[in-house]
Amino acid sequence: MTFIKTKSLLSLLLALVMVVTMFPMAALAAEETGIHDAEVCSDENCTHDHTEASEEIPATPDTEEPTAAETPVPKLPPLTDVPETPSPKAGEKALVWEFDADRGKLYIGGSGAVGTVTSADDQPWATVRESIITVCISDYDGLTVDSIAYWFSGCINLEYAEIPASVREIGYHAFYNCQSLHDLILYHDVTVPNFVSGAFITNHPLVWQSGYDPRLQIKVSDSLADEMLNAICDYDWHGDNCPVHAAAGSGLSAYAPMASASTRAVGYCSFCKTTCSYTVAYEQWTDYDHCVRRWCSNCGYDQCGGVCGEAHVYSHYNSSYDRCTYCGYLTACTCGGGGGSVCYHYSTYISWSGCDWYKYCSSCGKLMDSGTSHGSTYTSRSGCNWYEYCNNCGGLVNSGISHGPYNYGSWEYYDSSRHRRYYYCSGCGEGSYEYDYHSSSTRYSPYNATQHSYGSYCSTCGSYTGSTFYANHSFNYGNWTSCGGTQHRRLKTCSQCGYSEYEYVNHTLAYGSWTNYSASQHRRTANCSVCGYSSYEYASHSYNYGNWTSVSGTQHSRSKTCSCGYGTTEYVDHTLVYGDWTPYSDTQHRRTISCSGCSYSVYDCGEHADTNGDGQCDDCGYEMTRFSVTVPVSLTLTVSNHGEVYSANNAAIINNSTGAVEITGVTVSTANGWTLVPYSSNMAAVKVDSKLIGFALNGAQSVVTGMSEALSLPSSWSIAKGCSLPLSYDAVVSAMSRAVNEQVLTVVFVLEWAVS
Repeated sequence: MTFIKTKSLLSLLLALVMVVTMFPMAALAAEETGIHDAEVCSDENCTHDHTEASEEIPATPDTEEPTAAETPVPKLPPLTDVPETPSPKAGEKALVWEFDADRGKLYIGGSGAVGTVTSADDQPWATVRESIITVCISDYDGLTVDSIAYWFSGCINLEYAEIPASVREIGYHAFYNCQSLHDLILYHDVTVPNFVSGAFITNHPLVWQSGYDPRLQIKVSDSLADEMLNAICDYDWHGDNCPVHAAAGSGLSAYAPMASASTRAVGYCSFCKTTCSYTVAYEQWTDYDHCVRRWCSNCGYDQCGGVCGEAHVYSHYNSSYDRCTYCGYLTACTCGGGGGSVCYHYSTYISWSGCDWYKYCSSCGKLMDSGTSHGSTYTSRSGCNWYEYCNNCGGLVNSGISHGPYNYGSWEYYDSSRHRRYYYCSGCGEGSYEYDYHSSSTRYSPYNATQHSYGSYCSTCGSYTGSTFYANHSFNYGNWTSCGGTQHRRLKTCSQCGYSEYEYVNHTLAYGSWTNYSASQHRRTANCSVCGYSSYEYASHSYNYGNWTSVSGTQHSRSKTCSCGYGTTEYVDHTLVYGDWTPYSDTQHRRTISCSGCSYSVYDCGEHADTNGDGQCDDCGYEMTRFSVTVPVSLTLTVSNHGEVYSANNAAIINNSTGAVEITGVTVSTANGWTLVPYSSNMAAVKVDSKLIGFALNGAQSVVTGMSEALSLPSSWSIAKGCSLPLSYDAVVSAMSRAVNEQVLTVVFVLEWAVS
């Protein structure tokens, strides 16, 4: 669970820019955030940072052992070796996951409904899928999954998976190419999940070895055993290339089916298409029938493709019981010998002491089985050596060597009959050579520009396998074709080895007369008599020029002609020479402008300008008058969350005129829903977000309530030539629940020449 604590400080910033705006003051706003992630792992070796405010996810309660007098309903045990999964934070997806890279374990949990995965690339754990060995899905926090389609597609090293009852469908490609998958635990005890065709397609399943059963072991709950086994038997495992072995066990504690008899036979396998020996096994299933399995010793598949039900066949066993002659199932005797009752221990419970377990019949309390089950394990690897340890007690459960995947080199020549390639284990580097026989065909190969080689050739390793001979190319020539402005070419190809190259020769060109082409060039034709190439040769015009004459206020021109007949007029901007400025009127001065290249001459007029403020035109010296006043662009007011008001202390109106000016009027108007109130107003009692503002400038204060007011000036505000008027301003503002960034006031100043 995530906790976020926030603290906000109200800040208010006013900006006076001839228009007054309001925006937040960053220095007064602050936020404190504390994020506490829930614990996501129960392993002793898995550590996470915690904070004092984090909320613990409650652990699964321990299950008390039933007494001999009780007949408990078997319950599914909690998922083995699954850490508490973190609850999703606000705004996150329902699914959360964590991968233990050291152990190859993927933990999946979350809360709520999970969306569908449409391809293997959409897997949240796609980047680590080939490192996944164990999968545990927890629905402790209410996770629901419509389908696990594509969830574990491509997890080639996945060996063990636990699927909770909240998963409603084993979807398409759920376990695609999971060639190492050996244990699948289905915790469904109420509803049978939907098995979608193609969920278990395996390209390269593990092969049957001496002492090793490669079939996928599927364990199901006792409470739904018949329905689950029927669904598993109806699935097309052969179509998915995935041999399977299914079993029901109380508390999912054992693989073994309840077999009591088996025989050997020889027959034709419909799967591996060979005549082979196979084991016929009769497995007690229900009170009414048993199932018949025929395990092929070659491929490991059931000859019937699944479980085939068959009614019990009874014979007299003793005075109390009849016994099925195939599976050994006992029932009450029907021959008048007294009869009896048989407890078949359909309902069992498990008692644990560390990793040691004891299975008892829920009906009679008999000890049915016992052993050591380390449950969830982790694997430590050293190269290709692997060691499997129990998560609970740390004991060594299993070990072995698992080479692969293998890396293969390229085929290379070995001798006259064979080629070879080197392959090695990517884990430990152990490798060897693989050999195969050459393919043989006569092949011509280019050797150089003049010869080819030929002899017996292998297409796999790309080498000649016998003697190699050499001969000159036998060329066939194509037609000459143009390949550019300077050359033509033809293709020559060897009819035996296919070697080809181009032969290049320069054009033999004949030229025509120069003719006009454009304003800058003339051209002539160039034709090759060998390949038919034709093009134009271009050159720039060679001109004769006339005299310059004026044609406009900006340009003069002259004629120019070329020997090819092209003629035009060249226009060039005047090269101007400027005279001195002289007064022309009260507002203007002028000067002469003449061209040094032709007879062009004209007057240039300009406006008087006094940039240095001396009352005279800068260019011609004419005496002039200027009215120029600089008003500040922006004046800021900042209001803190405590109500203090801060204003700028360097604002002023500057007189740049040639004489004194005075301010005769100041008008203030509100904007964006704000209301002007008297500056003397007490804002402490005003409702929050009332958007009221009182304003004062150089002693002039707002005194009315409304949208606009002409301030009453206490005296004439005059500014001498070259001087400035400092602006002292202030405001009172009603409280705001949020920071404001908007225009609130517009201030208009009226300025005139000062009266002498």
